[in-house]
Amino acid sequence: MNASSWSGRLDGLDAVTVAATAVLQSSSRRISLFAPKLEPRLWNQPTLIDALRGFAISGREHEIRILIGEPTDLARDCGALVTLHQRLPTALQLRQPLEGDEWPASHPFLLGDDGTVLRLDGDDRLGGDISAAEGGLGRVFLVRFDSTWERARPMSELRVLGI
Repeated sequence: MNASSWSGRLDGLDAVTVAATAVLQSSSRRISLFAPKLEPRLWNQPTLIDALRGFAISGREHEIRILIGEPTDLARDCGALVTLHQRLPTALQLRQPLEGDEWPASHPFLLGDDGTVLRLDGDDRLGGDISAAEGGLGRVFLVRFDSTWERARPMSELRVLGI
């Protein structure tokens, strides 16, 4: 499945999960995810967690960068994702924007390194739209994401002590 040829509206958990998995599969090295708050129904999906794990371990330089605006109760609400981060901390990184720093968008998005953007609805709705790589929208999101990512703080409180 090649997400870079997709475009259009998505509605429901299944459609968004399939699209997010396609973005992961179409990326060659880096995935960037921003969410004001992660939606547990989506980011605890075994299919999506398996896709994230598969992407993270499929290449030595593969990187998943997740920027979370409000990480309150993240370990409780998205336990499967936090566990994956704890097992693969160099491949799956979690950061929080600094207080007062501008977020890259007001809504969640998943960005593949090929420029494909999956923009997710906010307000607890499971839906969104996907834009193919050719549109140039991915570049805009990447610039905003990278700028915020560089200043964001690593979420070291989620690390497991290796004692």
